[in-house]
Amino acid sequence: MDHPPPPAELWSLREDVHVETAEGGAVVVHSRWGSTGLPEATPAEREALHRMSLGPVMLENVVADPVGRRALLAGLLARLAHLMVRSLRLGAGQPLLSVVPLTPASGHRPAALDRDLPVRLSRFAVLRGDGREYVLESPLALHRVVLHRPEAVWAMAALARPVTLAEAGRALPAAALADVLPDVLGALVATGIAVQARAVGPPVFDEDDDPVLALWSPVDLMFHTRSTLGRHDHDFGETRPRGAAASDGTVVRPPASLPAVLLFRPRWDALVAGDPPLTVAVEGGRRRRDDGPPTVDEIGELLYRTVRVRSIAGPAGVPAATGDRPYPSLGGCYELEVYVTAADCPGLACGCYRYDPAGHLLQPLDAAEADVEALLDQGRTAAGLQDAPPVLLTITARFDRVHRRYEGPGYALVQKNAGALLHLIGLVVAAMGLRGRAHHDTDIETAARVFGTDWRVESSVGAFVVGRRPPASTHSLTPVNDSAWPELANSYFSQ
Repeated sequence: MDHPPPPAELWSLREDVHVETAEGGAVVVHSRWGSTGLPEATPAEREALHRMSLGPVMLENVVADPVGRRALLAGLLARLAHLMVRSLRLGAGQPLLSVVPLTPASGHRPAALDRDLPVRLSRFAVLRGDGREYVLESPLALHRVVLHRPEAVWAMAALARPVTLAEAGRALPAAALADVLPDVLGALVATGIAVQARAVGPPVFDEDDDPVLALWSPVDLMFHTRSTLGRHDHDFGETRPRGAAASDGTVVRPPASLPAVLLFRPRWDALVAGDPPLTVAVEGGRRRRDDGPPTVDEIGELLYRTVRVRSIAGPAGVPAATGDRPYPSLGGCYELEVYVTAADCPGLACGCYRYDPAGHLLQPLDAAEADVEALLDQGRTAAGLQDAPPVLLTITARFDRVHRRYEGPGYALVQKNAGALLHLIGLVVAAMGLRGRAHHDTDIETAARVFGTDWRVESSVGAFVVGRRPPASTHSLTPVNDSAWPELANSYFSQ
């Protein structure tokens, strides 16, 4: 079998780049990160940029002289490295792979591989499909690598474990592809999606010895970088039109047909007269109350003060409508729902209920007893209790309320909003003299079965146990800043 010729190097501009030729031959390059002017662009640069805007081009088709080609590329990379896509092509066919810059800080930095040192995929590398091709990404990389042909995928697959170039070549299904392997692996190492060992012998990789990276899982680090700005080129923010998308994204769900439990509504003047100061609640002060389980009226008061809908902006049945509740919601989507699972709550039958924040009532759910017990047992374990919690509040998120409006930070917003709600519940629980604690170890499969939801549409994101004293800490505490304040908060109620 004939060996293929060395891979050709092609250059293009990102697909979202527009090249504009101004008067006098000047060039302005427009991108998502702003515009770059080239007032003294040479004819070769103008021609190269025009061709690159149309697709991958070989520089020898623009400038015949090798020295001139190097000068042309150096000049363009010096100013437009963050917009230049480098592709490798085998023969006259489709490119094998392309290296796409993701940020204004991205730049092409070729890596010269040592043939004797093993190479492997970074443990942070992620391979996904986009419906047409494979894409390699990493939260540590400022480029993504698009794998256009099976040969590139084969080369990537050879890096599941540390291998030298020779070992990787022998692992390929077609020996002829070994000639292009150095360029393919060099591109992967240059981006940081693949890594090369430091020395001959037992392979040691820098990322394995990095004490900071040791604290991160690949999933968490990718989530961190993709839910913030700075290390990717995905659309980000409130970019989707309101009301676009499919399921029930209304701000308030229509009431169920089953009989509901009407809940107690506290009075404003009674709360203002009886509540402790905010500082007392923040410091964990507890009013005198017996250790019995919370009553249905107390649960009604707790829900009314923390989760009820106070007002609605726009028609309640329209997905674009927004609401107002006592807790803050980043983005104003108010996507959170609360379910009440009662095991020991005087006045409320044991079982599971969905809280209607507009009607201030509980709608009973037809959940299997075994699933309800499993949900309560998870709450007991997560809260470190010996017995099942008298009442478990499970917070879920209707994701479409957020995803129909936001790209990028959507799930991060949900987590932040859940944290804000859990904090408010904790403050009100303290002000009411109840016991309880938040926990985050929710089982989305069990919760979906109990609540009758599709976990992809609505899923549990947090929970709060009401009615049990948290276990005492076994750690010895060293006073730092006003450590006596919790005791002062408790003494407030004896004054």
